[in-house]
Amino acid sequence: MQLLLKSVDFAARAHRDQRRKGPAEEPYINHPIEVSRLIVECEPHTDETILCAAILHDVIEDCGATRDEIAACFNDAIADIVLEVSDDKALPRDDRKAKQVENAPNLTPGAKLVRLADKVANVGAMLTDTPIGWDEKQILAYVDWAEAVIAPCREVSDGLSARFDAIARDVRAVHSDDKEAVI
Repeated sequence: MQLLLKSVDFAARAHRDQRRKGPAEEPYINHPIEVSRLIVECEPHTDETILCAAILHDVIEDCGATRDEIAACFNDAIADIVLEVSDDKALPRDDRKAKQVENAPNLTPGAKLVRLADKVANVGAMLTDTPIGWDEKQILAYVDWAEAVIAPCREVSDGLSARFDAIARDVRAVHSDDKEAVI
């Protein structure tokens, strides 16, 4: 438990000035906490290392933390999972998105669990706090892309997979041009 609380403290400090992109401008730290919570709800016996990595999953790509810094503060296992799920911000956005799909089959089981829970949370935000300026086409494209990313990750959690499917179905129902056909 001490390690988990230490990861929440580290992530909260790292994300302190960040907000989500939706109109609620929710503090960003709520997202990694949600990712970890989703894992615990669906896979209650998950090792604390994976839960810590879930809390820290965006600190490399969004806050400038390094793998070595995470390893020094926590351990190599946590740092390795965080690095696995971190995008290389030096690449253009479309390349980063393509790499997530390409690399997903090769993730370790812990990284797959974090990636799956992250996409459940992000797709869920399309219902509750859609990023400002996103139209229905962008929202639906995001859901389709997220589905491609998590396809090889589903094996690690039937519960998270079912949650993703339910949320994706709801997002498609709300944002489809042909709402009657989707429902």
